[in-house]
Amino acid sequence: MSGPLAGVRVIEMGAYTAGPLCGRYLSNLGAEVIKVEPIKGDPLRGFAFKVDGVSYMFHLHNYNKKGVAIDTGTDEGRRLVHALIARADVLIENFAYGNMDKWGFGYEALKKIQPGLIFCSCSGFGHTGPLRELRAFDSMIQGMSGVVSLTGYPDGPPVKVGISAADSLSAAAAAMNVVAALLHKKRTGRGQLINLSMQDVLGSTTAPFWPDVAAGNAVERDGNHDATLAPQNVYASADGLVAIEVSRDEELAALLDISGADADLRPATPAEAKRCEAALDGHLRAWVAPQRTADVVAACRARGVPAAPVQQMGDVAENPHTWVRGALCEVPRPGQGPESESGKLKVMGSPYRFSRSDAVVQDPAPVIGEHTAVVLRGVLGLDEEEIARLVAAGIVALGKPLAAADNYREFQNS
Repeated sequence: MSGPLAGVRVIEMGAYTAGPLCGRYLSNLGAEVIKVEPIKGDPLRGFAFKVDGVSYMFHLHNYNKKGVAIDTGTDEGRRLVHALIARADVLIENFAYGNMDKWGFGYEALKKIQPGLIFCSCSGFGHTGPLRELRAFDSMIQGMSGVVSLTGYPDGPPVKVGISAADSLSAAAAAMNVVAALLHKKRTGRGQLINLSMQDVLGSTTAPFWPDVAAGNAVERDGNHDATLAPQNVYASADGLVAIEVSRDEELAALLDISGADADLRPATPAEAKRCEAALDGHLRAWVAPQRTADVVAACRARGVPAAPVQQMGDVAENPHTWVRGALCEVPRPGQGPESESGKLKVMGSPYRFSRSDAVVQDPAPVIGEHTAVVLRGVLGLDEEEIARLVAAGIVALGKPLAAADNYREFQNS
């Protein structure tokens, strides 16, 4: 299979989510991604629910990649990584500001080795500002970007978004930045530093609330409601939940018709409806409650009113649309063939779709050091004797067992 980034080589030096997920997105676009891990592996390998001894999240973030295990705490290990970077187009990292410089992999040093390098840094707070050296995890970024303060009901405490929104959105933003930088390099021949901040990325999603900030108004969380339009909410049906979101006058009129709203509850626009939102919510709750979810959704859609069932994760996984679109797909499990059900692993598919090139989803996440020898031979031209010497000296590792992964303090997401 090939994608639009076929021929682009990416070196990934990251851990946990933002950097590795960016690497996986680029692999979905067809780039060759070489994941450089410490001898003990990315600490995400040891997290939460495991498949074949490794975190399922690690499998999701790292399929399609070549895995190389190198001790970068040694001079010889650093020289190997420098040699790989000299033959690459892109470097991805997601550590706190200053760590890559400390380890000998900062942009100023690397651009001397590879002048055309695109160096994508995806840190919590970027390379400028008083917070730049702070380590960051998703909950921290959600809190400091204002997202937590906006999430939840007015009479309850603020809550974080259920997904790792900062990590996931930052990974996507980083991938977009890399593609833009590759286009710039094609036009100018020059590489560059991408200085991405997770707080900047997640903070940009709060844009609808900044007019209130500018006007000096308090910004309050409001459950499932929209800040300016109504009705927009989730309503309990006889067998589940229905999400209804109205944004146009004709949608509002149609919803009021099919729900049998009284004449005194007939605002003309969603903006006017915001002023009587409580009454509208009460009316719609009473209308939806005795009905089946499917019937409410069908009635709304027949009149052009946006409505959908609130699916549980298991529902999403079983929905035929999920599989037709390739949002979920299967790859071979590490060390096993794809010929039987037990030899397959369900993973998130590529979110990218093209009419003239394939989105790439083909190889499972690597075992620690699985491709070390392949990469050292194929990219650096080392022979078997030299690779054996490096292994014996503990500079590199070849194919460590999956269950042997554990935390490696130096390589922590920041």
